[in-house]
Amino acid sequence: MRHLYPSQAEAQRAILRSIARGYPLYTTGMVRADKWDRLVGKFRREYEVDLSPAARQNRKRRGRCAALLIGAELPQDDRGEMIRWVLLVTEAGTGPVKDEETLSDARSERLTWGDYVCMHLTRPRQHGGGARWTWCLTRDAERACANYLTELAQAAGRHRDPRRLRAYVDILLRRPMHSGVRTQTAKMLRRARKVWAKHSGGQPWPCVEPDALPQFGRYTAPAPQGAATA
Repeated sequence: MRHLYPSQAEAQRAILRSIARGYPLYTTGMVRADKWDRLVGKFRREYEVDLSPAARQNRKRRGRCAALLIGAELPQDDRGEMIRWVLLVTEAGTGPVKDEETLSDARSERLTWGDYVCMHLTRPRQHGGGARWTWCLTRDAERACANYLTELAQAAGRHRDPRRLRAYVDILLRRPMHSGVRTQTAKMLRRARKVWAKHSGGQPWPCVEPDALPQFGRYTAPAPQGAATA
């Protein structure tokens, strides 16, 4: 079973799938890359994170919980090579992981991954309804990105030079475009486009259109009580 994913985006997608399939309890942390195998070995011995789907179903029938380990390498910094990991646990059943670990519930205590937060959002009925688990930018990250994008749009419009604006939009589009992030990014771009139009003398918007952002995928699940609205 895969524990270390090739990118943060793939790890985030695996977390969404797992939560939607009944693994809402979690604990998370970071470990140096050279200590990752030791952590995996510990969780294999103590919590059986390597069980097959059939074995997990068997545990469920016996009233035992199951656990999954998901990790991904972070961009290298002055701490060296680091891996962020999340241990996910089924709500139903008993087991050592519930006795030994302090677990939070993603449905009431939001799981964060760097600048991202895992949220369960419902769509307004006029937009099709339904609900899905997705990743959004944290409030602080969204505010910082939106404010800087607006500043760049204003300066670019005044000076008729969109190069820095385009470069920053390219950086934004390199983020994993989960449906929540996509919605936030589109909102930022609409605001920036208005600022550009105001200060550029009506010149055409020089960046990607807010409604033309790439689709990354979404995971649906029944809405828990008190779900937020997108």
